[in-house]
Amino acid sequence: MKRIIFLIAVFTLITSILTAQETRREKRKGREKAKMEEVKQMFENKTLQFLAQSAHPMSGGVYHLTSTYNLTIKNQDVTSYLPYYGVAYRADYPAGDGGIMFTEKATATEWKSTRKGFEVKLQVKTTKDVYLIYLQFSASGYGSLQVTCNNRQPIRFSGIVQEVREEKK
Repeated sequence: MKRIIFLIAVFTLITSILTAQETRREKRKGREKAKMEEVKQMFENKTLQFLAQSAHPMSGGVYHLTSTYNLTIKNQDVTSYLPYYGVAYRADYPAGDGGIMFTEKATATEWKSTRKGFEVKLQVKTTKDVYLIYLQFSASGYGSLQVTCNNRQPIRFSGIVQEVREEKK
């Protein structure tokens, strides 16, 4: 009799563990699918924000960013607040902020959906330089941003793409 009760308890325990594991998988798949739909919607609306998590300068090394650095794209409007590590071919006088910081309209844009995700190419002219911005990101939201300009070495950033959040005033 004790053996039958023990077997029933073990069987119940095993089935509850397997059921809980399946529901965790289903929840994770649901979250992943929702994120993919959100990223696709941002791409179609041409409104997104790239949040940089690490910087990869051409001179080598990786800088893990602890502050909030981002690139915001709203149709043709581009706002950049990114750091710069590398060689500048021309220095500004008086010394400026040193980063890649501007708010301008893009003069040329190309939005393309690929097999692996999405690509965005922008050309932005500022008073100081012309920036070529190349953003690649997957449907899960992870991406890479490369910034090339005339007066500095290119730099690449790794990070995530998220929806544009309005700043609190």
